[in-house]
Amino acid sequence: MKNLYDIDDWSDVSFLRLGEILIESGKINLVHLSMVLDIQRYRKMPMGEILISMKVITKKDLTQALHIQKYIQKRCNND
Repeated sequence: MKNLYDIDDWSDVSFLRLGEILIESGKINLVHLSMVLDIQRYRKMPMGEILISMKVITKKDLTQALHIQKYIQKRCNND
């Protein structure tokens, strides 16, 4: 799996949801995403918390993905 900070092509992106970032990095797949979205219908938990509790990603993975998401949003707001 890739380290999220090693992916260089985030600059072409204007907005990404957390799940999209984690899929792009190879940390989760569409099955994981589907499972999390189903769980979120019944339990109002953040996606990252669910994925960590499922042991699909680590806290470090979540922190990196959120940092990248924030970077993308900040960059778009400055354009």
